[in-house]
Amino acid sequence: MSCCSKFEKPNNGLMKLTKIFLYSSLITLSSSLLSAQEHLIPMRTNPALVRYTQQAKRMHTPVWRLLSDSIMARLPFLDDFSRPGPYPYDSLWMDNAAFINNTYGICPPTLGVATLDGVNGQGQPYDPSCPIGGSESADSLTSRPIDMTKYTSADSLYLSFFYQAGGRGFAPQTADSLLLQFKTNTIPWTTIWYHLGYTPSPPDTSFHAVMIPINDTTHYNGVLFNPFDHNFQFRFKNYACTSANTDQWNIDVIYLNQFRTYNDTAGLLPDVSFVYESPPLLANYEYMPWEQFTANDVVDTMYMQERSNGSTLPIPMRYRDTILPIGAAYPVGTGYNGGAANILPFYSNGYQDVISETHIPIKTQFNYTPLTGPANITLTHIMYDIGTDWIKQNDTLRFDQVFSDYYAYDDGTAEASYFINGTTPLQLAYQITLNNPDTLRGLEIYFNYFVANPASCSFRLAVWDNSGPQGSPGVLRFEDDTVYTPQISDSLNGFVYYPYHFDKDSTIPAGKAFYVGLVQTYGDSIDIGYDLNTSHQNQIYYNANIYPAEWSTGWNTGTYPGSLMMRPVFGNANNHAPVTAKTSNVKDSYPSLSIYPNPAGNMVRLSASMPASTILKIYTADGKVYLNNTDFSGNLINTSCLPDGFYIIQVTTPVGQTYYQKLLIQRY
Repeated sequence: MSCCSKFEKPNNGLMKLTKIFLYSSLITLSSSLLSAQEHLIPMRTNPALVRYTQQAKRMHTPVWRLLSDSIMARLPFLDDFSRPGPYPYDSLWMDNAAFINNTYGICPPTLGVATLDGVNGQGQPYDPSCPIGGSESADSLTSRPIDMTKYTSADSLYLSFFYQAGGRGFAPQTADSLLLQFKTNTIPWTTIWYHLGYTPSPPDTSFHAVMIPINDTTHYNGVLFNPFDHNFQFRFKNYACTSANTDQWNIDVIYLNQFRTYNDTAGLLPDVSFVYESPPLLANYEYMPWEQFTANDVVDTMYMQERSNGSTLPIPMRYRDTILPIGAAYPVGTGYNGGAANILPFYSNGYQDVISETHIPIKTQFNYTPLTGPANITLTHIMYDIGTDWIKQNDTLRFDQVFSDYYAYDDGTAEASYFINGTTPLQLAYQITLNNPDTLRGLEIYFNYFVANPASCSFRLAVWDNSGPQGSPGVLRFEDDTVYTPQISDSLNGFVYYPYHFDKDSTIPAGKAFYVGLVQTYGDSIDIGYDLNTSHQNQIYYNANIYPAEWSTGWNTGTYPGSLMMRPVFGNANNHAPVTAKTSNVKDSYPSLSIYPNPAGNMVRLSASMPASTILKIYTADGKVYLNNTDFSGNLINTSCLPDGFYIIQVTTPVGQTYYQKLLIQRY
């Protein structure tokens, strides 16, 4: 059959469905990764902000406390975003669109960054209809007014900051931009500096310093801008795709003060800081069931990253690590004192390299006692200032080590969404090893959906042993008869609980790896939250295109550094009362209509032959109809006229059954 047709108007329903393809195209993938049919895409929302907003609503408290507009800022103006978020510090800033976090920045100058992206302060898209590749006004970070009337150009004022494109998120595209704007009582917002979007590969691990002089002799866009006003303000603003949490810029260490020079960059503050949040107490998991916790699970050494942003002189600091229990019945740490050390400037010496302060011997300091119930142990890390340190709040870290009834490789925050593209059934498995025999009860799964209707997909829970090559998933030991559909939870942690329904003893033996997961039985790809700050990709296995057998890829390990947000639950069923999923009323087509090969070149086959009068449509990634055949039959589709890229195939039978399949055209 011919593969030629004029473009038609976009189908509104398919426009939503095709967005997933467009987001896939935002990620630079090698040919080998594309053929693996495993993908990462941005989240539609910011889950952390969504949960924070929901919690505030339930507690009947304001999401963000906006101080009176009359509150003024003063010099020095300094913020490194190490104060707790998720919103900017209201004594300095007048809006809450920027996301204050410790997870999106890669090697930031200090703990915490302000992230500008495509979603609003409640974590929702500004414009769900914004096409991918579009660029619209998005976030802003606006300073409070500053009275500049007592300063002149002779005071040598500079505004400095650091920026990074993408970080652990999704980099801005070339149509996007980051702007710095000034405003006074008489001059409207004027763009002073800007940077166009770019997609660094590999991801940008540097923060780039910018110095902006504040004087009355500089022309911006042909206008002489006089900043010495009683109502001077500055703001950062970005343009992004506003239909998802993407196109991120990270900003750090914003500093405005007098008596500075061009060489006095933002990196020359006399300040020492932690760079990242505290690692967990555990060696192999972020969280684990309290009944499984043993002394062997405690990490031997906790590696901390510290840096000095001073100019030339070392800053004396003293490091101390303590473990503080919630109750006397829980394990008690003896504490650790790393002693005093000079932290040398980062720009000449890199990160702090004194072993006693960066390699913390946790296991030898931890007094292990078996837990008698769920517990929460708080780890505290403190750098005590002996010298001059400008920002105190970035010198302390705390981590709550939770022991409940589930295993988790993830930290609870999704920075991306993970899916496998292929023909059903698809198998997705996660490796777990028990210290003690225990009863498997269910899975908590964090689903992310912003395109297809999750009710159009179905899956079953499954368990595999490790009898495959090199300990990979082997024999399918159990597949639940219950058919589920993905659900989006409005609970504070965002997970939905799916119980197993074993027909016999569900006790899992100790000491040998096994695999929990799901078998997708129907519908389009299933999107699961993905944590990019913890890396356990070697515990993720997937098996795509297992029908028909000749196209099976076999089991593959995860491609992307990160952790799948899928948590197996163990122990007494009465101890677990999370948000519980409903069963599916979707037809459990096993197999459903599928296409192969995928990726394809010049020809695609349907897994079943279609009768005459079947309607076949092929949509491009922007929702346009590339092919519309109202009298298709058979199972061969000629794709020789399709350029390389993502498409959606829609097949509608004469009796009204409609199937959608994603298709990747990729010619080598």
